Amino acid sequence: MILAAAVLLFQFPAVGAVSASHAKLNQPKAATVAAAPSEASRTADQPKNAEAKASGDAKPTLPPVEPLTEPPSQPMSSVNLGPPPAFRPPDEAPVVHRKLWILLSATEHSSAGFDAWSTRYALSNGRIEADPIMRPFAGSSAIYGAIQVIPIGLDYVARRFQRSSGWTRHIWWAPQSVAAATFLFSGSYNVAHIN
Repeated sequence: MILAAAVLLFQFPAVGAVSASHAKLNQPKAATVAAAPSEASRTADQPKNAEAKASGDAKPTLPPVEPLTEPPSQPMSSVNLGPPPAFRPPDEAPVVHRKLWILLSATEHSSAGFDAWSTRYALSNGRIEADPIMRPFAGSSAIYGAIQVIPIGLDYVARRFQRSSGWTRHIWWAPQSVAAATFLFSGSYNVAHIN
């Protein structure tokens, strides 16, 4: 805290120096031209400045700064902003899409549960779990909870797709549908290849 206070105290003189140099920059052009020394006086003062620089007493002089000119502005009536973007608030998603999302979520989670049950059934008949991520959970009933992580994530992705305003709004159903089909295929494969 003491260090922070010290840093703040040391910054105040620097702010004053910056504002003084900023005030010099904002002087009118005629004043800067009038204050600028002529070529003859510069060449006459060069030996004196060289001696002063050698002694270290002189402050360096900056060349005069030209003030900035603003670009010509155009009236706001001539600025074309284009059509306003299509905006659909997220709470106005159609009720039909919301019901389909819930139906696909239930299908996806049920098929994941079927895959977990068929994996446990296959393991009890001498098969082994091929998925290295699910292998630690395969020997216990923790597989039922662990296998639901992917459907929860895909439910979130599908909901975000559904509420978006881009091209993903049209394929919001794809993540849940593909996951449900994959879980159903895995579960049926486990049951079919037990013997």
